Amino acid sequence: MTTEIPAAAPAPAEPKPNPFARMIGALVSPNETFTSIARRPDWVVPLLVIVLIGYVSTFLLMPRMDWDAIVAMQEEQIRAKNPNMSQEQLDQMERMTKAFGKVVGWVAPVVAVIWYVIVAGVLLLAFRLLGGEGTFGKAFSATLYAWMPLVVNGIILTIVAVLRSGLVDPTQMATLVKSNPAFLVDMKAQPVLFALLSSIDIFTIWTVVLLIIGFAALSRTSKAKASAIVISLWVVCILLKLIGPAFQTLSK
Repeated sequence: MTTEIPAAAPAPAEPKPNPFARMIGALVSPNETFTSIARRPDWVVPLLVIVLIGYVSTFLLMPRMDWDAIVAMQEEQIRAKNPNMSQEQLDQMERMTKAFGKVVGWVAPVVAVIWYVIVAGVLLLAFRLLGGEGTFGKAFSATLYAWMPLVVNGIILTIVAVLRSGLVDPTQMATLVKSNPAFLVDMKAQPVLFALLSSIDIFTIWTVVLLIIGFAALSRTSKAKASAIVISLWVVCILLKLIGPAFQTLSK
């Protein structure tokens, strides 16, 4: 007489992820959230939320921008290099600067999507080259959810700009929230140091930490290895950011 062994009950299907709960979870319980994202990635809702918040911020910030401050700074730099420039040419430059600034403000949320794709792709390539696993869908999903601290930063920045009296100098947006030490130096006098200190931002560091947790989960690598990869690429980004200010300093 044989005894049949009952078949094991199938494992319960993982519930459909709640993107809004994941956005909060990425901030308050990242380990569990990114483990879930590695199993069932999603990206449509977080991407739409990020773009929507970007456009709301643009709508509120555009009327608060002091474009004359940028024009005055550019005019000062141009006159130092070309003192013979006519007032008509300067006026034309002023109109172009203001128009360009407004256009950039409105297209920035959409252009940012390309940046998220690049970040996800570069990180995935780095992890795959170093023995990790993962697909682009998982990498893109993890990147978007890891971006939540910078989304929070954008919301805070918008609130601060709207509530303060007077117009906001666009060149000072990086220090408006005081989440990095760049406000301790003068951007015009020390552009390289300003760019470096503005990169050491609380919200940026928070995002880097979430990228480490997220890509460690989806690539099935250790957090130590993930830290080495993500931080190395972050340092490269900072060095690239310093190129423009370095040329500006050398051209003086």
